[in-house]
Amino acid sequence: VQLMEQVYLTVQSLNIMKKYLSESYMFGYVKPEHSELYLPSLSLNDAVRYFSEVCLDAEFVNLRDPTRLQKWETPIFYMLFGTPTADDIAVIDKMASFLNSVDGFPGISQTNDPNTANMKIHFCPSNEFSVIIGHNCDGNDGYVTFWYTNDEIYDSVICIRNDIGQELRNSVIMEEIYNSLGPIQDTSLRSDSIIYSGFSAPQKMTDVDMLILRLLYHPSIRCGMNKEECKQIISEIYY
Repeated sequence: VQLMEQVYLTVQSLNIMKKYLSESYMFGYVKPEHSELYLPSLSLNDAVRYFSEVCLDAEFVNLRDPTRLQKWETPIFYMLFGTPTADDIAVIDKMASFLNSVDGFPGISQTNDPNTANMKIHFCPSNEFSVIIGHNCDGNDGYVTFWYTNDEIYDSVICIRNDIGQELRNSVIMEEIYNSLGPIQDTSLRSDSIIYSGFSAPQKMTDVDMLILRLLYHPSIRCGMNKEECKQIISEIYY
């Protein structure tokens, strides 16, 4: 009798599970194997490690908050200064198009009004960087600085050397705009990245570069989060 009761309970459990799965499929409750963010080539641990390196270990940041996340919450209006080439503009347009497709990104568009611009992109000789940026940044092909309050970025200035070859300039443009969005630290982990700390001149963002921005601007990731808080959220949305 006891054995029959156990068999009956097992059958009942299987029937309940079958019913639950059937209803889940019917009402769309089944969790997919992978999220839309998932990259087969990148494990969750590597995604968290890389995100932490570039978004939470900033080279140049206030000493009081070196491991808190900063990003934009309001629309970006960029203005070009100097003499950008048609190729320069094409690189910026392509990057802006991608950014405007990222879920949670506040939007980016060009303006010709200096009073509206909150991202000023200067194409100039490197000896003008210090005057524009406000401190010594000699020896760089490009440079970015941004300002934030309560860990929300609200203004930025970018300088790009206008006396280097177009291929290198393309790479520098992408790197400095990318840094200005929050991932301010260059990476030593991924040599194919547009923000690789060694010398390179990639001509496009990698899938992982784009993933970092999708994670950073995901609605669940908020300004001011620390590493542990970001890790918890990423573990929930990247699988």
